[in-house]
Amino acid sequence: MNQSNSSSDDSAASRAHARADQSASLGQPNVQEFPSALCIGFTALTGDRVTLLLESEGLTITHVTVDNALSRIVGTPIDLIFVSERVPASVYAPIAAQARRISSSTKLLVVGERPRAAVLLDAVRAGAVDWIDLSAEDGTQASRIHAALELGRDERRREERIARLKGICRKLAVTRGEISKQVDSLSDDLTHAWSDVRERLDEAALAGEFRGLLSQELDVEELLRTAMQYLLTKTGATNAAVFLPGSKPTQFGLGAYVHYDCPRTSAAPLLTRLADDVCPRLAASNDIVRFADTDEFVRSLGVEASVLDDAELIAWPAHHGGECYGVFFLFRNRSEPFRDELASLVDVLRPVFAAQMAKLVRVHHRSKFEWPQMRGSISDANDDSGDSSEEERDDDKNDSDGETWRRAA
Repeated sequence: MNQSNSSSDDSAASRAHARADQSASLGQPNVQEFPSALCIGFTALTGDRVTLLLESEGLTITHVTVDNALSRIVGTPIDLIFVSERVPASVYAPIAAQARRISSSTKLLVVGERPRAAVLLDAVRAGAVDWIDLSAEDGTQASRIHAALELGRDERRREERIARLKGICRKLAVTRGEISKQVDSLSDDLTHAWSDVRERLDEAALAGEFRGLLSQELDVEELLRTAMQYLLTKTGATNAAVFLPGSKPTQFGLGAYVHYDCPRTSAAPLLTRLADDVCPRLAASNDIVRFADTDEFVRSLGVEASVLDDAELIAWPAHHGGECYGVFFLFRNRSEPFRDELASLVDVLRPVFAAQMAKLVRVHHRSKFEWPQMRGSISDANDDSGDSSEEERDDDKNDSDGETWRRAA
């Protein structure tokens, strides 16, 4: 049996080489790869018949025993597997299953005489795709072999197409993930940008509204009243005080006071110390100061400020052109804390207030003028009569400047 298989393998290989040499001699490139066939369990006589049939159809044949079939399937690519009808279906069923796991394009056919219906059904259940009837005409046998080869080629093309599609899907998945990350990042950036723009628009609208209200006021008291009323609509009910600078940089006076739960008489000592000690220090900075616990702050002032017991205090200066035009204080019980958004609100409103106060200063000083002296006036006659003293000239100069404007109410 082994000698017969060996001789048939040699003859098949020699005939395959002969066909390749013939193709090369005719000027055709030797690029064709012959389909491979694995024959299992044939006798010497039947094996020769099968070999002649398969070689005539251009297949490269290898004969093996049933015991060696699985190892040959694992190690060698195979297009068709031919099994002798002598091998029981229960024996070649694992071989067919293993071949399908390795490659679904590998097809198994049973070779023998005309089969009975029960045997044919067992073969199909075991994984065979066709039965080669050796007693049939050669044309029928060849057509069944070619049909099995074509079925395997279709299966192979389908596998290659599926593999390509899987590769494309993997690339698309990676690309989609990258695009999704970029879109998410862009969406976050746009959200943040829109949030910033909306915040700037809100701030601009707030500043415009506040500026429109204050621009109508050219009196200090009315300006303070309007500013405090608007501020309280944004902060809620609270005790509030605003101090205005005096003629000296360190001098501040109370300009306005709003009481919510603390009357002015009770807060008078505290307001005095705020004007004398705290306002000059705040005026030198541009910070917004917040005291959630005012105990230490009260001790630093050295006053009995019971009005600040359990209170929260916020203070800030208002500058324009490098000069402080007011210092604000807000305080109320810490059970009603100020919102964190108050800081941004203060940053928007305080420059508007300071700018309007600066405008009032300019208007006040422009209103203190003197009439220009004309040639030939009485003053010229007095000058001709004699020079006045230096002290008198200084007094005249001071009088011409008008009264010093006191910004503290």
